[in-house]
Amino acid sequence: MSRFDAARARALRLNSGVGFEDLALLAGVSPNTIRNALEGKHNPWPRVAAAIARALGVPAAELSLASGPLTLRDIRHRLGLAQKDIATRVGVCRQMVSRVERGVGGVGAPEHWARAYGLTLKQWLRAHQASQKSALKRVEERIKNTTGGK
Repeated sequence: MSRFDAARARALRLNSGVGFEDLALLAGVSPNTIRNALEGKHNPWPRVAAAIARALGVPAAELSLASGPLTLRDIRHRLGLAQKDIATRVGVCRQMVSRVERGVGGVGAPEHWARAYGLTLKQWLRAHQASQKSALKRVEERIKNTTGGK
């Protein structure tokens, strides 16, 4: 899962000499949102992360951390898009994008989905598979936690 690289964003802010309030103004969000994101208290929404990156003068991908293969959600976050943006591009509802990104259910025309994410079909299929594996891992962890690891 892609997460916001709070340490990288903090370093960029400090190197630029921009304060929380000024960065918030440049990004079009509240100073509290900036403070929470840069202190690592909250993973900001994709559009907020993209706005912070723009305000710091770096690509959104530079403020993303990823562990393992990128999922569809990771890729969408790196693009600074919301689920509704992908839904519009594919011609489906936002809930369908959510289901696909969570690895639940398949799609009828993967080439349309690949285009929406700016990927080749092969890249999209790999990311979709990573999304499915990530979902399976989350379910296994939940089961383990509810059964006490037995």
